[in-house]
Amino acid sequence: MQEMIKLAIHAAQEAGKILKENFGGSVDIEYKGEINLVTDVDMMSEKRIIEIIKGKYPDHHILTEESEGQKGSSSYRWIVDPLDGTTN
Repeated sequence: MQEMIKLAIHAAQEAGKILKENFGGSVDIEYKGEINLVTDVDMMSEKRIIEIIKGKYPDHHILTEESEGQKGSSSYRWIVDPLDGTTN
């Protein structure tokens, strides 16, 4: 379990780097609904988290907010939302 916690922290830090590097810059915005939007930076950071998790645990499920997520055969499930509250 400790190994998974360390991986989660690493994944969050990597996603945070992407978010920080793009903070205040130009972003591409797509709308999932009338007031529900997603940016390219959201997608990039989520993708990086998925890559990190799948690199270590390829059989784990990953439930994501922005993309389709990743199915796996394990009983473990990761919940990923790297940038919550984009419209706030």
